[in-house]
Amino acid sequence: MKNTMFKNYIMKASIISLLGLFTVSALAAESDDKKVSTWNDMSDPTAIYSNASIGGGTEGVDLSGTYGGYLSGVYKQRFTVAAKHDLDYYEANYLLLNSASESGLTFNSTWDRDLRLDHVDYRGIDDLNVGFFAKLGFLDKHLNFYPQVSIGYMWADEMSDTTYVKLDATTRYTFNHMFWVGITPTFKHSMKGVDIDEWATSIDAGMQLSDAFGLSVSANNDHEYWGQITFAF
Repeated sequence: MKNTMFKNYIMKASIISLLGLFTVSALAAESDDKKVSTWNDMSDPTAIYSNASIGGGTEGVDLSGTYGGYLSGVYKQRFTVAAKHDLDYYEANYLLLNSASESGLTFNSTWDRDLRLDHVDYRGIDDLNVGFFAKLGFLDKHLNFYPQVSIGYMWADEMSDTTYVKLDATTRYTFNHMFWVGITPTFKHSMKGVDIDEWATSIDAGMQLSDAFGLSVSANNDHEYWGQITFAF
């Protein structure tokens, strides 16, 4: 009799404990979902938010700062300035996003960069380009594709002025709100000037620890490797 009562007591206590744990887990998940819904998605190269980042790798240290916010209506904007490869060259980028169609325009400028083009090393190249991009989501938004077509113009003291078209096919897969991997194949073809007809590929992976902090690592086919820390605000 006592054993039966003891077993019943243990069973009831176990059921109550399991129900309590289930309730706490459900509330925690709901709270986490609400928190994550307000995160700036660092896996998304078209996401609009302000941030600062520092990175380093085989080519030196990279520094960048970004201001992002609403422009008007469905439009958002993002402006970024960066110093790359131990301050070897500089970039300024502007992105305009239509949040209703998840597409937009980019304006990019790079100056004083050293590049190898058509098997020749050039120094101090300046570059301007404008591009159109879109965001396409698959597998319940876990797999996202960001195709972009850009038209650009490059010039330098010892280089013929060059116009080109570039195709980027950035693809990102997010396992959950914290972890993601990606690949970006790029094709560039010149229409005038230096002969360019080349493919390039980079791969990357990231971990977003909170709404304001994330880490990422990248590598490309030129055997360049680097890591980056991003602080959102």
